[in-house]
Amino acid sequence: MKTFLFTTALASGVILAAPAQAQAMDAAPGDDIQSDATATAPGGNEIIVTARRRSESLQSIPAAVSAVTQETLTRAGASDLADVARLTPGLTFNAGNGGGLAAPTLRGVTNITITTFDNNVGVFLDGVYLSAKSNLDIDLFNLARVEVIKGPQSALYGNNAFAGAVNYVLDTPTNYLSGRARATVGTDGLREISGKISLPISDSLSVMAVGTYSHFGGTIKNVSGPKLGGWDHKWSGSGMVDFHPEGAFSASLFYYHYEDKLDGGANFMFTNNCGGTIAPIIPVNRGGSNRRFACGTLQSPDAVNVDAASFSERQSDIAIGKMALELGNVTLRATGSYAKYDTFVLQDQVLNSLGGAVATSARRFTRPFVGPVREWSGELRLESYGNSVFDWAFGGYYYDRDASQITVVGLGPTQTARSLDLDNNENTVMKSVFALATVKLTPELEIEGQGRYTWEDKDSILVNNLTGLVLAPEAKFSYGTYRVTANWKWASDKLLYGVIASGTKSGGFNNTSVVTEQAFGPEKNTTFEIGSKNAFLDGRVSINASAYYIDWTELQLSVPSSVAGQTNPVTNIGSASVKGFEVSMALKPSSVWDIDFGYSYTDPKWDEGTVDFSASRICPTAAACNLSGLNGGIDIGGFQIPRTSRHQFAGSTTYTIPLQDDTSIYLRADVSYRSEQPTNAIALQEVPVQTLVNARIGWLSEKFEVSLFARNLFDKQYILSSINEPEFFPSTTFTTGFVGNGRIIGISLEGRY
Repeated sequence: MKTFLFTTALASGVILAAPAQAQAMDAAPGDDIQSDATATAPGGNEIIVTARRRSESLQSIPAAVSAVTQETLTRAGASDLADVARLTPGLTFNAGNGGGLAAPTLRGVTNITITTFDNNVGVFLDGVYLSAKSNLDIDLFNLARVEVIKGPQSALYGNNAFAGAVNYVLDTPTNYLSGRARATVGTDGLREISGKISLPISDSLSVMAVGTYSHFGGTIKNVSGPKLGGWDHKWSGSGMVDFHPEGAFSASLFYYHYEDKLDGGANFMFTNNCGGTIAPIIPVNRGGSNRRFACGTLQSPDAVNVDAASFSERQSDIAIGKMALELGNVTLRATGSYAKYDTFVLQDQVLNSLGGAVATSARRFTRPFVGPVREWSGELRLESYGNSVFDWAFGGYYYDRDASQITVVGLGPTQTARSLDLDNNENTVMKSVFALATVKLTPELEIEGQGRYTWEDKDSILVNNLTGLVLAPEAKFSYGTYRVTANWKWASDKLLYGVIASGTKSGGFNNTSVVTEQAFGPEKNTTFEIGSKNAFLDGRVSINASAYYIDWTELQLSVPSSVAGQTNPVTNIGSASVKGFEVSMALKPSSVWDIDFGYSYTDPKWDEGTVDFSASRICPTAAACNLSGLNGGIDIGGFQIPRTSRHQFAGSTTYTIPLQDDTSIYLRADVSYRSEQPTNAIALQEVPVQTLVNARIGWLSEKFEVSLFARNLFDKQYILSSINEPEFFPSTTFTTGFVGNGRIIGISLEGRY
């Protein structure tokens, strides 16, 4: 595979001296196997997306959809899903150590219990579900764009598109020889090389190969070794075969392989400063005192202290096959996929708590969230779009996942004298049927209904390797989801829409011997949304807005076990509500100046009467934390939901200076802002405001581009996120924060054919 990678990059580089070509493709209704097609419109390019599983203009879709194109990803220096989130108000994403705690948050809806297998926001690759938390990132060089579809998409996308969906849309082979290559060098050992080549084998058969490699030393100072925040290597190789003859049948096959070795997490342990003392007085614990919690705003340290033995490795293999058969105005589509993910994480847990005086062999290390995860899926869909009065689609879906989640805590890299050793293996089989109908009452007014019914069988083998206890719980879930949209095109390039939709997130299991506590059910929500999309001045100005209310029920929360000493099981208790609005605007003041910005306001709160039982390690009693008790727990009604920001903003501007020799210079700056985020249910601790600015200046010709860039231009120090981890002896907790990278400066050379 490594030979394939460098051969691909070299082959793409060889063709750089040839003239560049550009070719637009017309979007066909219902065609979800195509490249980032654009149709030229006055004032700029109109983005075609497949958010509703058929090709449509972004401005014509009656839904809140953000589309980040390959050009924007490149100019913004985006390299992963966290960078995509910074460009998308309403979406946040933090991966944690080796990605094991990855949980996208959309419109204030997040995973309350972050250790479950399933997320509240579905992540898809060309419509195929990606389940492994540690492997949600796809190399962005492969893509035509990233689409973020907001609001429940369970009826159309299925698996856990509870609050919305993130869909990576693959680039596809062209029917002419084309290629692209990019090389980047920068501070702190940044080295990247990427190559893509597409060529026709015949009039009906085209192939594409993509390869990427990068190394980065990181910017975060580490007392115990080299800087952190980087990686020894990330590399990927992929290939696609596209068979698209003149006739009715077409097919494609895609394969993707990815590997990396990342630095240990740049974690910092904050000194506990609130929550009451434990009696009798006990020695200093890992959190820095005998108090239970770090209250207040978590500020980034100047340096961390992480043992150099910490690291993580990840590997992904994904194969996707698609076929389509056009039968007049009806199309039969089939999609099948296979994926395998592996992750190994070894993370120092002593960190800075004892000043780095503990030898590696005596430090406590954790190894969480290790695979393998294997999944298969298949979908058969019959559809008819582009009709004058009635569009429709229906089909069936099958999904099978075997997942292993291991948590080990012990001394030294070999983790001897283990204090925790759990092995959770879970199998999920999901079968569903779905249907869609669009009624066009007039040329301007249409109503669309989507529905899905799902049968889900789960079984698990839960092993405690310290006690020898083996459990084998089973559960069956069945549920329906829907989405109803009314869309009124009241004027040219202007529409109003209203949506009522439901979402469901899968249930799961608890590693507890109490039979009645071993399983928990799905979460549910009902979302109400109104929105408007508007274009003015021949497309040079677009303004979109939406407002929503989410009724979130049967939340998966921890409660005390009925048996003393058992791990707090997750169950379906409590509820929450979210209200908010979003505004986005794209302006083109002149032919050489583009401005884009978006703002989202979200107010996610626990409903009155919701009780948190998970904070007993933080607050021995509610009164000890100046909070109110309720039913043996803490009353969190009205508190902000953790890992959510009330305010988010993203903006960018690009100014182009044409030169006389058909070249140009462009200047780009982008800024992202998110307000503070509470880190857990009782809201005594928060991650501070995060504001990051990137800048790029480039020289552009028909076949070359050279750019100088700065990421995190003002070298901001910041905490990405935090978790509160248990300390078993004594029974307390400590706060670990994940530190983000500082400024990175580099130069990039790109060529296209």
